[in-house]
Amino acid sequence: MLLPLLLVLLPAVGHPNSMSSSLVRVEGERAHVTLRCQVLSFLEVIEGLDADEDGTVTEAEVEARRRAIFEYAKAHYLVITGSDREHRGGQALLAELEGMILEEAGPRDPLGYGAGAIELTMTFPARVPIRDVLLDVTLFWETSPDHIDLATIEWPDGVTDHFILNQGTPTGRSDPEGRGAFGVFLRLGWEHILDGWDHLCFVFALVLCSRRLGSLLAVVTAFTLAHSVSLALSALGVVDLSAHARFIEAAIALSIAYVAVDNLAYPRLARPRWVEAFVFGLIHGLGFAGFLAASLVREHARAMALFSFNLGVELGQVAVVLVLVAVLRLLPRNPDEEDPFLAPLWVRRVGSVAVAGLGLFWFFQRI
Repeated sequence: MLLPLLLVLLPAVGHPNSMSSSLVRVEGERAHVTLRCQVLSFLEVIEGLDADEDGTVTEAEVEARRRAIFEYAKAHYLVITGSDREHRGGQALLAELEGMILEEAGPRDPLGYGAGAIELTMTFPARVPIRDVLLDVTLFWETSPDHIDLATIEWPDGVTDHFILNQGTPTGRSDPEGRGAFGVFLRLGWEHILDGWDHLCFVFALVLCSRRLGSLLAVVTAFTLAHSVSLALSALGVVDLSAHARFIEAAIALSIAYVAVDNLAYPRLARPRWVEAFVFGLIHGLGFAGFLAASLVREHARAMALFSFNLGVELGQVAVVLVLVAVLRLLPRNPDEEDPFLAPLWVRRVGSVAVAGLGLFWFFQRI
């Protein structure tokens, strides 16, 4: 008597643990999808599925509503190919129904499948070989807003991606060739350097102690090369210092303060800074690692992604350096000051005090 009562209430409130599972197998110009959904979920959206209203769904009742079930599934389970890294564009493939079966209720089947499941087998043909797949899943949101689909995409070369799709994350994209990684991670590196105030302060400190633009760019490049090495080792899991992230961030702040204080202590000292830049670059790279590792979780073209990210960081640094040097050339200088530095002495002093103060503030904040 309990199940018929639940079936009356379900369309209004949805059912707990609403979920489905799907497997997408890509073979050349076709994507084969096996979609398994709870009978309870379909009862909420397919009118007349339990035709005799006895609280159970039979094979005959599924067959009678076969078309309606398929129409609902293909409207809420989209397979798209040709989208970009931002999940935009692409072509939605038209679904063809290959089969539909009812799995009888089983008390040992967890999370709502105990009332039975309906499994659809669909084919999504394309005009050209499928090289990427974007899933856009909105199944049962109208009755069960917390519904999730556990999706798997398998490719012929053994690449497999897994997704948990829900209202918060309704789409999942798989691209085993990693196409488009260069542009996306180049922009990511560029934006990351421009948003990293501590990193920008370190670059500014290097500018303040430099005499020539050429040598300054060489120092900045040494810094990039160093943090590229430590970033790659950490992001790829070769070196794992995630447990010490707090101390790494504090060390980054201390490196900023060190260069600034050294500028104050020896304002006219001319010596190469590439050694400090390289050593501190190794530390700064570890600070980038946690951010980049999250972006590489589903990335198949990791070598390209790492290269373009670091290139974006380097381009961002060079752009900042060129802007700073151009501004510094416009600032007034003491006519009696025989000083070949890129920045006037008063700017080196004021700037170094400001950078040292920020570095020490961040150090004590992070320690």
